[in-house]
Amino acid sequence: MRIIITGATGFLGKALCRELTEHGHEVTAVVRPESLEKAQCLEIKNVIPLPLEDLERLKDLENIKKREVPSGASQAGYDVFFHLAWNGSGGEAREDYRTQLENLRYMEKALKAAKNCGCTKFIGAGSQAEYGAVHGKAREDATVPAPFMMYGAAKLACLHMGRVLAGQLGISFVWPRIYSVYGPRENDPTLLGYVARTLREGKTPEISACENMWDFLYITDFTKAMRLLAENPEAEGVYHVASGDARKLKEFVELERDLIRPWAELNFGARKADEKRTFWLEPDVSRIEKLGFQCEVPFAQGIRCL
Repeated sequence: MRIIITGATGFLGKALCRELTEHGHEVTAVVRPESLEKAQCLEIKNVIPLPLEDLERLKDLENIKKREVPSGASQAGYDVFFHLAWNGSGGEAREDYRTQLENLRYMEKALKAAKNCGCTKFIGAGSQAEYGAVHGKAREDATVPAPFMMYGAAKLACLHMGRVLAGQLGISFVWPRIYSVYGPRENDPTLLGYVARTLREGKTPEISACENMWDFLYITDFTKAMRLLAENPEAEGVYHVASGDARKLKEFVELERDLIRPWAELNFGARKADEKRTFWLEPDVSRIEKLGFQCEVPFAQGIRCL
């Protein structure tokens, strides 16, 4: 298949480019012009520098070539459009209304670009943050989303409005709700990254009580799931992209400690958490398993790569 990816220079996007090319797909990465240097590590021929504001300029390949935008792909059009690019996915920007609202406009532009390029399937990047503080197992067709931050609300709006627009454009719409993906990366701001760095420095991690349920998915399992969503012609709608191995977060942290510096102290409860704003990750993954997905990298193995 011929596949377009936005957000290709991010942690998830880089890994997805690698997964797709290794399985014989032809990938074109659409990157922000300021990220063009980062794109050199993607090991793909087709890279198009284009701001999110201008995504609608992305037409079929013949038009791209007429505008002299770099590309070496074939001329038969594209099949699948992955839209991973997102402004304000971390830090204080997750609560910024204007920043998150912009992403809804970019969703529209990405869908129209997909149509212009001949794609028959559009795959977005949803989030478990759409659910808010759900306690118990989350199911795509039964659990009612109730996001408590702007980031989750914007993701949910993109799902609903994107699905309607995709229908109007005659494109299949797939919305993977992505859970906690981890793996090797630089300057990792996540809990796992913080705990690993702190332990290796000989210090004591100060963390919350970690009594909430959590689900970690290794990066190569994430990319496999996303590839299956692209390859399966029946895939449509919302899918939980997670391992299905939900445990108390405390158990994961203790296992990480045991692998890095056994018997080191962990200061659970040092950071207070608001229960109304604490995620509880316990997803039902039966829907994506029906497409043939099985998690291959257990946490005890994946954590060694951090």
